Formats: sequence, structure tokens, C-alpha cells
Amino acid sequence: MSFYSSKTLPKLLVKDFNLCHTLLCGQLFRVKKIDAWFYVIVKNRILKVRQSSPETLEYHGADKRFLIDFFALDEPYDDIIAHIDKDSHMTRAIKKFHGLRIVRQDPWECLISFICSAAANIPKIQLNLENLSEYFGEKVKLHGLEWHIFPGPGQLNNYKRIVMAKTGFRAKHIKAVNDTVDHSFLSFLNKLPYPEAKKALTQLPGVGSKIADCVLLFSLGFSEAFPIDTWIKKILQELYFKNKTISNGELHAFGRNYFGKYAGYAQQFLYMLAREKK
Repeated sequence: MSFYSSKTLPKLLVKDFNLCHTLLCGQLFRVKKIDAWFYVIVKNRILKVRQSSPETLEYHGADKRFLIDFFALDEPYDDIIAHIDKDSHMTRAIKKFHGLRIVRQDPWECLISFICSAAANIPKIQLNLENLSEYFGEKVKLHGLEWHIFPGPGQLNNYKRIVMAKTGFRAKHIKAVNDTVDHSFLSFLNKLPYPEAKKALTQLPGVGSKIADCVLLFSLGFSEAFPIDTWIKKILQELYFKNKTISNGELHAFGRNYFGKYAGYAQQFLYMLAREKK
């Protein structure tokens, strides 16, 4: 039941934004769709949002400033698209998924999310995150929906419960990262050049090249990061390297060099294209 009439719903005018593409492109996992509304757990709140027209977002649980920052609505989208639109493949992906944005999510939750992504699919990652939140996080409510916020650094402090969250071999990495990483470390990464920030992340247990790039791209503002997962490897091979065997390292170098400072946006458009073909 809504607490607002259709005339009094808070609204935000948007341009070049697609809520569905943005929330369902694999960059964050604690999202539920109920009827026309998306519910997103963001830090210590539940954000309830829908796109009632191409130019209008309606929302609860946040203010306009929060939405603009979280959905990166202040970025120069036209410039980003022009920069990555290098060929007919990318032109097609941009046309099909126009309005996709890279959100600015919490770096700590993003880090644990992608540690959970190792050898896992999206439903498995979602299960791990929901279990960890239920076991360690505080409950929040919005319009009859109950959810648990994601526990902060230092709060994932019971190894047995981490295992109970069905995290499998990832449990030891989660516990080790919990015991060594804090918000100041993650904030410090923002001050480093991309290669140094990535090197610092890959020193953490359970964090390889792909996971580090995901954290850098989806939460720390490194738009040049270009994560290589199964889907990206498949679509790059199909579109750019037919009949050639290319290593993940070579694909990563190609993506960053070819698409430049907004390579991460290109990666997301290609990811959506690859998922569509499954």
C-alpha cells in the first residue's frame, strides 16, 4: 500500500537514464522488483524507486541529492557514450541499452559481494549476501518490506556464521578481509592511480584481477577499470577476436586501451549484450 497519492509522489527528472538496465546489469545484487517498483538496499536504507516515464523517477526512502549521486546522474553521459562508441558492435549495444549507468555503491559491500561472486552465479551471490545481512546486519523497514542492512567492516566476525551463510570456500576470504579492511583503507584507494589501487586490492585474500576491477569500477569511481568475467570473455572473443585464443590479460589490456578512460562503461554495455545472447 502506498503512503502517497500519484499526485504527491516525490519525482526526479532524468535524462539518458534507464533504471531497469542500471539495476539489472550485474553491478549490484540486493535488488528486488515488486510490481513496477524496484527496492534497493543501499547502506542503511531501503530505496524504493520506479521509472514512470523516460524522464521521471518516482521514489521513497531517499532525497534527490542521494539519487543523483547513487545513480551517477551528474556524469557527462553524452561524452561517455561518444568516447566508447568505437564500432558497430558498441553502437548496437548502446542503442539497445541506452541509459545504463554505473552506480556509486558502498565499497565495502561491493568488495564482499564480488568475493562472493567467485565461481558463482547471480542467484548464489544474492543468497550469500542476504544470509550475511540477516546473520550480521540490522533490520530496516519501508512500506511493509523488511530487509537487513549489510554489515560493515569488522562486523562479519563469526566464521561459523559466515559458513552458515552458504559462502563455501569464500568464507575464509570474507573473514580475513573483515579482519583487515576498514573504511579508511577503501577511501585511501580513491587517492591512488588505477594500477596502484588495483595492486592494493589484489593483495587481499580472495581478490584477483576481476574482483579488484569490479570494486574499482562499481564503487570507487575508476571508470577505466575493465573486469574480465566469463560473459565478457565470450563476447569479446565473438565480436573482436574470432578464431583467436586470447588470454584474460590480453582481453583486459585490449578493453582498456581500445575504449579508454570510460572502458568500464563499455564493459557494462558488452556484458548486457552477452547476457542477452544466453
